[in-house]
Amino acid sequence: MKTYHLEINDVDDFIPALAEKFDIEYSEHIGEFSLIIPDKVGDGNIRGINFPNGIGLYTYHLTFRENIAMRISHPAIKPIRFIYCTNGELQSSFNDDEEAKNIESHQYLIAAPESNETQNFYFKKDVEVILCYLEIDRLKFQQYFSFDLHELEPIFYKLFSDIKANDRICKTGSISLKTAEIIKEIKNCDLTGFPRINFIGAKSLEILSFMLNRFKKQDQKIQERVLREKDRKAVQAAVDYLDSNIAQSCTVNELAQIAGVNTNKLQEGFQRMYGKTVNEYIRDIRLTKALDMLSSGNKNVSEVVYELGLSSRSYFSKIFKEKYGVSPRKVLAAKELPREKS
Repeated sequence: MKTYHLEINDVDDFIPALAEKFDIEYSEHIGEFSLIIPDKVGDGNIRGINFPNGIGLYTYHLTFRENIAMRISHPAIKPIRFIYCTNGELQSSFNDDEEAKNIESHQYLIAAPESNETQNFYFKKDVEVILCYLEIDRLKFQQYFSFDLHELEPIFYKLFSDIKANDRICKTGSISLKTAEIIKEIKNCDLTGFPRINFIGAKSLEILSFMLNRFKKQDQKIQERVLREKDRKAVQAAVDYLDSNIAQSCTVNELAQIAGVNTNKLQEGFQRMYGKTVNEYIRDIRLTKALDMLSSGNKNVSEVVYELGLSSRSYFSKIFKEKYGVSPRKVLAAKELPREKS
């Protein structure tokens, strides 16, 4: 089996990195990258576009002349992939020593490796494979929201808030007819230039919308089996209180009393619905709100710390940089506000 190791430090690096491994040229036109599979390797092509909102769309139509493995690592970005196979088959795994998950024609895989893991794709010799997949840079994606991330429904909050890739995601299922039709429209698109880029961008969002709706329905079925309605309402009551009193300090015990359950039930509910402890959730909604306030350019760091009821400016700067990889002052500087002294 021929193996290609690809280290991707930026969303636009994939096709250039693969072209380098194949020892061939690639093309790029107004943001769309294209690579023709060389004869010595196989037949077909790979195309990709990455949009400013953090969503990239890639299409593969190829047949390899030998068994191929692509091992993809992302030191700098932590993506989540929605992969759709419309013809042929391939396998995916996160570690070399674990069994690969098979993705056949008309199936999808939602996959996100943990931090420092690679995602491995395996293609069989002489099998024609047609793929369409969305690759989402979660940090960049949430920065394009016009609302606070914690306002998302719990299932989507858990999916997109994990910008450090602490949790692995690996879910499979059957492609819906609606999604299959959109993929066909993308494949058959004969537009060129800027109209093509806009068309594919719109279709990418459409695919994501259908996929998230399907993902939500599946999760609801699971949650109904593991979390009682009373406990779910208690978590929601706690979330509503926190949203309205973001600057107020509140212990887990006090929040449990407000929600009408004991602390163990409340912690269990937050873990199942958000994948976080109560205090982790409180920290994250404050940081999300802080990012929004700083990005708007209307508040300085001291004002943000005060309005969110945080304990100190130095502590806020520390946890902000841990979550977003950049200091609050740098976010503020990007808005050309007067810089505050340290």
